[in-house]
Amino acid sequence: MDVEILEKKENPLLERTEVRFKLTYDGATPSRQNVRKKLVALLNADKKLTVVDSIDVGYGAKKAIGYAKVYANEQALKKEPEYILKRNAEEAKQEAPAEDTTAKTEEKSEAPAEDAQVKPDEKGGE
Repeated sequence: MDVEILEKKENPLLERTEVRFKLTYDGATPSRQNVRKKLVALLNADKKLTVVDSIDVGYGAKKAIGYAKVYANEQALKKEPEYILKRNAEEAKQEAPAEDTTAKTEEKSEAPAEDAQVKPDEKGGE
């Protein structure tokens, strides 16, 4: 995976640096976490203050254009919407809820199957 910085703009009002980048990769689209690690290394930024906002992938292309923000401090980071911060959370934190929902789905799918069985005597006199 290669990351090329296309534009780097200081935004003093929001206390952040806004970065547009081009991503070139082989295989599947890299995860947001991998892109974030690469950007942190390129920009010499703090990982906690770096947020990957979007990655736009062209259909069938092995290239993507992305937008990231590097905040000056944690107070400035609080201006970022909560859903964006959740997307940039560590992968381990994101995997745990996904496993729980799968288990709940399996439990729910078993219960209706048992309830759906109707005995011939209960059909209303048939």
